[in-house]
Amino acid sequence: NKKLILDTSEILYQSCKDANQDVELKSDGYHLSELLELLDRAFANTYVIKHILEDKINEKSTAIQYFTELFLSFYGALLDPEPDELEKRAVKYLLRILLQISSYPEYLKQLIDNHQFCIIIESLASRPKRDDAKRIWCNIQQIMSPNEQKKERSSKIYISYDRTDEEFCKEFVKELRKSTTIPIWVDYENVDLSDDVWEYVSPNIISATVVITMVSTAYGESTDKFQELSYMISTNKSRDETKGLIVVVTEPNFNFNRSWMKDLLHDKTMVPYENNIGHMVWNVCEQIGVLKQPRIKCLNWLFKNVRRKTAQSDDFSAKTLKLFLENDKVYSQKESSQMDGSTDILLPSKTHSSQSIVTVLMTQTGSVSGSTWI
Repeated sequence: NKKLILDTSEILYQSCKDANQDVELKSDGYHLSELLELLDRAFANTYVIKHILEDKINEKSTAIQYFTELFLSFYGALLDPEPDELEKRAVKYLLRILLQISSYPEYLKQLIDNHQFCIIIESLASRPKRDDAKRIWCNIQQIMSPNEQKKERSSKIYISYDRTDEEFCKEFVKELRKSTTIPIWVDYENVDLSDDVWEYVSPNIISATVVITMVSTAYGESTDKFQELSYMISTNKSRDETKGLIVVVTEPNFNFNRSWMKDLLHDKTMVPYENNIGHMVWNVCEQIGVLKQPRIKCLNWLFKNVRRKTAQSDDFSAKTLKLFLENDKVYSQKESSQMDGSTDILLPSKTHSSQSIVTVLMTQTGSVSGSTWI
């Protein structure tokens, strides 16, 4: 219900401005911190941000000006040893709103133009437990110091996922390491959850040659993931255009449940969900070209050796397994063979890929000098 969400967001924004003018920081009984929290949630929708920020004076968004000035008047609550808890809460959600705004390059420029804001954010970013400030500062540095971000990259895969999908992620990473020798960076192996995660995440995003994003419904609901994904895409320019960012779906029947996720990922390479994680890993590895041993080489060796052994066989029987890709249905039948053997036509219950390398796989058995070969 897009119209309802936009109308409600407009009311929340106006209520924030009204509360800011009140001595008790309230509007219709709601404290400014409550209104900012709800507005932060609404900003998870791209169209809400663009709608709220569209009013401009002299090419500058009046909403961005309002949020930055409000932050500069309240940020002291983060430094006060005995702060007003409601004011501290208001600053917390102000930072989150400003972080979402900073994820859009067209709006980030206006934040950078406010020098006092940049000084305060840089100062907060150097303090512990200030992850949102660190993320804003990283976004600012992308524009202010682009050369510092262009570090030499050695091969590395960065994994982005939501905590609710951690078990899937662990199984996927385990299988991925069987298929490639490229180092893999994932936070649960490198970061204590009590630490400021962004301190470790941002440099690894910048230095990664490949980013794998594991999307799910939970991923789309997380504003932290929106900010992380925005940062990954902003640093993706120096990666391979087609292989630099791969999207892996972690659940069946997945649909983009947030407009921001669809806007950011609709044109990226996507690996759909399957019950077989190993096959999903194969698909990813084929996309980024990091297989330890390409399947086509294995198959060439198989057929070459099968033909050679067939010619040498004394006592020969053959079984042919054929894979037919036809609407993912199962067929099974037996055909008579010209030899004293049989031909089995078998299909898996569900095909895993529309890009089949092999249409016929033949297995043959025989005996030579008392030994059996396959």
